[in-house]
Amino acid sequence: MNNKSSGLGCSLLIVLGVVFYIGQFLFTNPAGIVLLICGTLFAIGAYSANKKNRQKKLTDSLDASAQIMDDIVAGKVGDLQGGFALAKGEKFIYALPNVALTEYQSTGSSYSGTSVGVSVPLFGRVRGNVGAQGGQITKNPEQLMAVDQGRAIFTDQRIVFSGAKFVRDWDLDKTIEIEPGPNGFNVRIAVSNRERTSGLQAFSAYDFGPGFIAGYVFTLHSEGAAKAKEWAEDLSSRLRAGAATMRAKDAPKEIEPK
Repeated sequence: MNNKSSGLGCSLLIVLGVVFYIGQFLFTNPAGIVLLICGTLFAIGAYSANKKNRQKKLTDSLDASAQIMDDIVAGKVGDLQGGFALAKGEKFIYALPNVALTEYQSTGSSYSGTSVGVSVPLFGRVRGNVGAQGGQITKNPEQLMAVDQGRAIFTDQRIVFSGAKFVRDWDLDKTIEIEPGPNGFNVRIAVSNRERTSGLQAFSAYDFGPGFIAGYVFTLHSEGAAKAKEWAEDLSSRLRAGAATMRAKDAPKEIEPK
């Protein structure tokens, strides 16, 4: 055994010894038992508080998304900024300042094979293999990945992404399908003149995601303003109902007097 392995073995024994004595103190000493109970209660409280905080952020985000949809329908979304050029007759709907572009990309290749042979000494500690080897390289399946970060512009005619590396322009006339993800967090867009499906994604599950607004502009373009308004109002209603249900579920129950 070399010095490095011996040192690691000694360190492991020391750690195990410390863990043993701490465990013995916690489970056999009254003060240790009290400390263990307090630590357990603290961990449970911290977990519960963190869960409630995440739940509150989610319900607040649902209400905020519903309000944004209401504002979009009412035209209260502000002016387009940042030098984006609208085409003639094109109407600006909404802009998301911080989203990710997602596209299917290969994760590389894998090699699988076998070798038959023997190892022979060449000189000193150097050895060489003599024999045959065979196998094949297989391309891994493509996965949907975030490839850039930037701004997304939604109009009544198209969806445009402008990032540090890429620019993507989805023409709604050529869009076959728009598939929003849960809570609008992401959206996949299939276009007739492109072989690969791409899309947009928010950076946080609590942000107003591109899925909702993509669904709205697609409905607006394909079915008109009345249907788009109906779609958005139904979405806002369901978002608020979901938030209300979650709050009611987590609200403390009142105990009725007997």
